[in-house]
Amino acid sequence: MIRRADRLSEKVSDMDQYDTIFLCFPIWWYVAPTIVNTFLESYDMHGKNIVLFATSGGSGFGKTLERLEDSAPGVSEIMEGVMLNGEKSKEELKDIVEKNK
Repeated sequence: MIRRADRLSEKVSDMDQYDTIFLCFPIWWYVAPTIVNTFLESYDMHGKNIVLFATSGGSGFGKTLERLEDSAPGVSEIMEGVMLNGEKSKEELKDIVEKNK
């Protein structure tokens, strides 16, 4: 099941039903914006897998992974997904999600 949060202020009431969470955000100075840490800290991430997707002006994921780990204690794995720089077709995005499930 795919659930899209349009606003970070919206609490996902049924987060327990998800085993894998795809998290997309812009990279700012080699890390995720602080609000991403706040989002992760708002939920019990024990046993979940988190796949990161990001946009950037060219820096890559940098220290993003290590900076997010403290915000998701008990998470099974946080993994780099794909940098979404440039234009991606709907089909390319579907393929990326399928490969990272």
